[in-house]
Amino acid sequence: MTTIKNLLIVGTKKIDRLDAELILAHVLKKKREFVITHPEFLVPCFPKFRFQNSVSKRTKGIPLAYLTGHKEFFGLDFLVNKHTLIPRPETEVLIEEALKEIKKNTTIIDVGTGSGCIPISIIKSLKANSTTYATDISAKALRMARKNAAKHAVEIKFFKGNLLEPIIKNYDLLTIGSELIITANLPYLTQKQFDEEVSIQHEPHSALVAEDNGLALYKNLLNQIQFLISNFQFRISAFFEIDPSQSLPLSKHVHNLFPNPEIKIIKDGMGNDRVIHIIIDKSTHS
Repeated sequence: MTTIKNLLIVGTKKIDRLDAELILAHVLKKKREFVITHPEFLVPCFPKFRFQNSVSKRTKGIPLAYLTGHKEFFGLDFLVNKHTLIPRPETEVLIEEALKEIKKNTTIIDVGTGSGCIPISIIKSLKANSTTYATDISAKALRMARKNAAKHAVEIKFFKGNLLEPIIKNYDLLTIGSELIITANLPYLTQKQFDEEVSIQHEPHSALVAEDNGLALYKNLLNQIQFLISNFQFRISAFFEIDPSQSLPLSKHVHNLFPNPEIKIIKDGMGNDRVIHIIIDKSTHS
């Protein structure tokens, strides 16, 4: 058997020390603090092999979150795998803005939920009760979202389907005339952006890239929102995460669909346009 100290010496010749410590903690089923404070601990053969294998994968660009199966987001720990997008700090801006808008008994719908990090983070932060639904076209992503919902003891009803289609088909779940909060972090990168960004090459392409300059899925979602507005007495407050270059074209598209929408652009911590907040109700649409 080899000690933690010796494994880290070898591992840090290939990858960042923090990554090596987190991977070793993961395979040992210990906290990172244990790895740091017990350098002479003898690592059994199987964890040693898993560590070496994970270090090799990390050198090939496999994200750390996929190797450990975890990612911290909004102060919570989420399970992730290769079928889900890895939660990112900029998405926390969307949650912070949505929380400002949510009132008692509001219905929340998260579209393209992935790991479920957005609706779970919102529910854990709320003091009032809210009915929450989440959709995703990927059955494998939904399995992970359900695991995270169970892990954090939150109630979310999950639906498999394209964007809002499952909700529209089950519209009786919604209270006519109520306010809906719709959150979405849909694929919004172009193929060119995906090809040029090495750090995301191992994440699911379908969770990152969309046609029409990255706006195809958001335009489809807006069409579905238009259907809900046209047929039911809903007030909809939608929060979409976007690429900074998309704030103007998406705002123009919203104005083309709805006569008098309220639109607010929220910047992330780097000062880039990151979330578009759109408010539409029956009175502005008629």
